[in-house]
Amino acid sequence: MLKQLLAITEAKEHKKLVTFSGNVLIIGYGSVGQAILPMILRHVELDPTKITVLELGEHKDLFKTRHPTIKYVAKEIVKSNLDEVLSKHVSSGDYIIDVSLNIDGIAIMTWCLDHEVQYINTSIERWKDEPDETIHTMAERTLYHTHQAARKALGHSEGKATCIATHGANPGLVTHFVKAALIDIAKAMKLDATVPASRQEWAQLAQRTGTKVIHISERDTQVIDVPKIKNEFVNTWSCEGFWAEGRAPAELGWGTHEDPEANVFHHIGGPRNAVYLDRPGVATLVKSWVPIGGSYNGFLVQHSEAVTISEYLSIGEGPQAVYRPTVHYAYNPCDAAIVSVHEFRGRELEMQDAKRIVKDEIVRGIDELGVLLMGHGCNAWWYGSQLGIEEARSLLPHENATSVQVVASLLGAIVWSIKHPKMGYVEPEDLPYDEVLAVAKPYLGPMKSIQSDWTPLEDRNVLYRKPLDKDHPWRFANFKVWS
Repeated sequence: MLKQLLAITEAKEHKKLVTFSGNVLIIGYGSVGQAILPMILRHVELDPTKITVLELGEHKDLFKTRHPTIKYVAKEIVKSNLDEVLSKHVSSGDYIIDVSLNIDGIAIMTWCLDHEVQYINTSIERWKDEPDETIHTMAERTLYHTHQAARKALGHSEGKATCIATHGANPGLVTHFVKAALIDIAKAMKLDATVPASRQEWAQLAQRTGTKVIHISERDTQVIDVPKIKNEFVNTWSCEGFWAEGRAPAELGWGTHEDPEANVFHHIGGPRNAVYLDRPGVATLVKSWVPIGGSYNGFLVQHSEAVTISEYLSIGEGPQAVYRPTVHYAYNPCDAAIVSVHEFRGRELEMQDAKRIVKDEIVRGIDELGVLLMGHGCNAWWYGSQLGIEEARSLLPHENATSVQVVASLLGAIVWSIKHPKMGYVEPEDLPYDEVLAVAKPYLGPMKSIQSDWTPLEDRNVLYRKPLDKDHPWRFANFKVWS
């Protein structure tokens, strides 16, 4: 039955959304690389002989089985050969889709801007020999610092090749969810509001609704039939990616409604809209809510959207800002990943030796990924995707719900950038939310935009009383779990 389903899916005619005549270099063939290649072949009108997939070599056999006619190169990109390797495969007018690890994001985007090569990634990485242990100050381990450095190096590049930073599911897709949610909230509140046309207008709309907190709320319930074993990290997406962000300092955009006594901003230049905690994200739990999963405890791991969304919706800068929502991730991964996190915490944040991204092993479950906007005139509002494993496989054979959500967002941004090839360095907030969602939605399963009466003051046990600030229900202290 599964083979028949896969054959039917692959035989379907898929609409071409854009035409591209240049070469395409896909760097990385892990969870996301395996999913984005068939999406490109489906929806971009191009010559397949101009596509090259480059990775370390660990998936060569799998690649040749699935794509025997696409060029494959086993090669590691490092500081010393960046120019040599990239120049061999792309030049002016070409496109790099970077879904790899350990290639410095600022270095490769600088190269692309200098060589007029379009580019997109899902996260801004560092070189392999620059782990957190080599960075002595906590502030410089934050994504706030990373984005400030990227903007300093790559900003003011309008007119050069479009380079999109951090556009996967989250960061990326969730920014467009936030904008769509704000429109729906404004309608529900009967505000006289047109669709904003600028950053300032989006911030003003968020302020008018009264939105105080934005969670990227994700509950992954995908279950596997091959259990995790000792000394193995199991995840529905990049194991190394989750490990790296989980061991980094917990980080969040800091709202103007928060307790001013806790208002310790990064003093490293820029808008100073984010704060970090002196503890890793996988040791920091917060309460959040999703429609099907209900109330849950999630990890507050660092993510770029906490930095970029909170700044984008700010009115004013730093401690003098008039308005800004608190923004952060609240992630409850699949059960196997939770056990993996517990184990690597016990190993003092050292990665396990074995790593496994699960796809075919998944037997049921969904990835409920969305944004939860709170504190406005409708109390709380969730907007997002409830993609299940069965539908994910019907949409994209061999994949899981998580990887499909990521590449749906990637495809939306790639289509936009091919149509707008000279935008320079951009972040997700710079893209039109409606155009990206129009491309992504067919791959996102059930989409929900619903009001909720949930607050962080609910679902509190009677055995261990935690002081709550009931006069300010949307302050961060009320979301924290036993710490």
